[in-house]
Amino acid sequence: MKPVQICVLMLIEIATLAIFTPKSASAQSITDKSCVADIVGEDIGSQVNIRSGAGSIFSVVGTVSVGNLVIVANDDQNKSAVVSPLSRKDSEGNVWYLTTRLRASEYKGWIKADFLKLRCPNP
Repeated sequence: MKPVQICVLMLIEIATLAIFTPKSASAQSITDKSCVADIVGEDIGSQVNIRSGAGSIFSVVGTVSVGNLVIVANDDQNKSAVVSPLSRKDSEGNVWYLTTRLRASEYKGWIKADFLKLRCPNP
């Protein structure tokens, strides 16, 4: 890739994070109303990428093994008692969820819905 292309991709990523990472994506949004999700895949122990934004164009910030659990942030902009997992669609129409590994962790990242089996509490 040419240096100009890399700079443009980095600027797009930064702009997208600023636009698509709502204030509700803070650590406070991961509450008892949040969903738990199983990481699913063909091989137990294989790794699923966690990305800095909702799309495969974003950098990988970590991985999580198939068979583990993550917490999916709740969209706090939905003020009803209904649990509403925080999700975004990428430019290809794929759904991504904002997740964290541990309730006390500040670590957050986006995982493609194909790798998650949501288990949300009833309102």
